[in-house]
Amino acid sequence: MRAIIIDGYVDEPACFGVPPYVSPYIRYCAGVLYSNGWDVSYATCDAWRSAKNEYAEKITSYEIVLVIMGLTVPGRYRGGSPLTMRELGEIAATKNRPRGKGVLILGGPVRWGYTMRGGRRAEHLIPEGVDFVATGDIEMSLDIFCRTKEWVPGAGRTYEWLDGPRNIASLGAEIVKSHPSYPNLIAEMELSRGCDRVTSTGGACSYCTEAISGAYSERSPGGAANEAASLDAVGIRAFRLGKAANILAYGGEITDGGYKPNPERLETLYSGIRRAAKNLSVLHTDNCNPATIARFPEESSRCLEAIVRHNTDGDGLSLGLENLDPAVREANNLKVSYDEALLAVRIINEAGALRRSARSMPSLLPGLNFLFGLAGESGPGLIWNTKFLETLLNESLYVRRINIRRAMVFPGTPLESALLYNPSKLKDRDYKKWKEWVRRIVDPVMLERVAPNGVILKDVIVESREGHVTFGRQLGSYPPLVGIVSECIAKGELVNVMVTGRGGRSLTGVRHPLDVNGASRAELEALPGIGRARAEHLLSRVPYSSLSELKNTLDTMDTPGLSEKLMPYFGGFDAMFFGWCEGGDLNPHALASTCS
Repeated sequence: MRAIIIDGYVDEPACFGVPPYVSPYIRYCAGVLYSNGWDVSYATCDAWRSAKNEYAEKITSYEIVLVIMGLTVPGRYRGGSPLTMRELGEIAATKNRPRGKGVLILGGPVRWGYTMRGGRRAEHLIPEGVDFVATGDIEMSLDIFCRTKEWVPGAGRTYEWLDGPRNIASLGAEIVKSHPSYPNLIAEMELSRGCDRVTSTGGACSYCTEAISGAYSERSPGGAANEAASLDAVGIRAFRLGKAANILAYGGEITDGGYKPNPERLETLYSGIRRAAKNLSVLHTDNCNPATIARFPEESSRCLEAIVRHNTDGDGLSLGLENLDPAVREANNLKVSYDEALLAVRIINEAGALRRSARSMPSLLPGLNFLFGLAGESGPGLIWNTKFLETLLNESLYVRRINIRRAMVFPGTPLESALLYNPSKLKDRDYKKWKEWVRRIVDPVMLERVAPNGVILKDVIVESREGHVTFGRQLGSYPPLVGIVSECIAKGELVNVMVTGRGGRSLTGVRHPLDVNGASRAELEALPGIGRARAEHLLSRVPYSSLSELKNTLDTMDTPGLSEKLMPYFGGFDAMFFGWCEGGDLNPHALASTCS
């Protein structure tokens, strides 16, 4: 029996599955099929688009064509384009050709409805030719179907089933080897499901589908570690603990103020994954409720310290602030007040803004999520968000990134009814003006604080090239786009980059270490303090026999401190000069004062 999984990509509040991320849905369904003795193929929707005729022949030969898709939060995607409902119809039409002998099964967050853009109401639009739709857990419905040929659309699974004797989660790790980006993938790992706020306080944010997906439950640290070991065994080196509504609720105790964090449980979780994934190079996380930090500051600080002990550089905690206007908070039962949000950002900075070395990214920083299209919004209410960001700037706090989105309105969520009697009064021009202010005034400052000149980004994956600039990103949680001044790096290649500058939301840099005897003029011009004339002067003296000779040339350029600023960019002779800048200075401001 043969099945094909078509990955249409997913994006939810607590799960991301657009390349280079690979979602748990894909791996769990593969594990189900493997455990039932099926031969399994895998294709991304991008691969299907590029070879529709080829896949048309294949699809008709499978007994099961399984499509996983759905977006419940809006986004812009660089690694791939999520499957549209029109394209799902094309796949269904292919499967239903006269030679087709199988069934088309649809699963994923598309069960909540479909829309591709924020600010729109989702609709249930399932095209003709789809045989079965999972309204519960697709992996459980699929398992029942494989064993009995009966379709139970709303079937639910437990973590005991997922990580139990059949080892479904770990068994499915093998499928990642069929991904076109393999091995340059980051595996989204599941820790919990449902909303901890619903269980602890009886309420949830108006817009969120996670809150209506079922009761809050948690996976065991051992289950997560076992899956990490299986992914490590098939060549995955990057992991994100993303499929959880609130990382600080994990293992916590229910109180009147919500889940009280459990530092020991997080220590067990993180250390177990570290031991299991012996070749791990990236360990990041995603969602965190800022109200948990504000209401339990001592326990949260200890949890953050545990995360920082085991994570890797450049990690971020996504804080769902949404809108800090008190009227909007009340109308939509949002998580956090203005003062609580500010305290949460301060506490995360205290625990995570430190750098493990003078040229690394900070260990753990907040990421801010703002959401519009909520009930009760107004233009004047934006002053709360503005004041908040201005305070962060004035206090020299660090923010990893700022997401600004429009809500998708899904049937069954409180937002659907709330908008009927308390609609948003925020005008589109006011929304766009505020967003432009954030991008123009706030983002550049935060990016310079987080990644000043001299920071080294390791293992940047090259994605594309425009002229003499190559673009790439690291694997990780919201990695910054970096433009590498070089024409000789191939797509898919991994390269270390030292930052030389930045735009509004992206970085520029050069290969590190830079071989001055093989560098182009464009690469030399990209260095801070070096223009065209100085680059040509450096090139006129190639080849250099030592770093001392290069330093002497820089010292003749009549700019005090130029050689000290630039020498860390160069290599190719020896590595002795790196000693001073790879030490243990963990002051988050050290880079700005010594290396920029």
